[in-house]
Amino acid sequence: MDPSNRQKAIALAQKASQEDLDGNYEEAIRSYQHAVKYFLHILKRPQGKEDNQTIRDKCKQYLDRVDELQDYLDKKKVLHSEK
Repeated sequence: MDPSNRQKAIALAQKASQEDLDGNYEEAIRSYQHAVKYFLHILKRPQGKEDNQTIRDKCKQYLDRVDELQDYLDKKKVLHSEK
């Protein structure tokens, strides 16, 4: 596994989490998506089964959160447009 890709993916995931906590949801979405791209790139390289499953689980968690945030932002836009 390329340590630099892993470090980039982790850094992006941490940034996404912080943006999420700070309420910067659009930036959180972008960062979660970029983190997933790096993690998926890591999965293309041979490594242990447990590592692969952990990465897949994290990617699913991040993508689920992206969906939640996107739904929230979409609903927020609808509410603002109705006013």
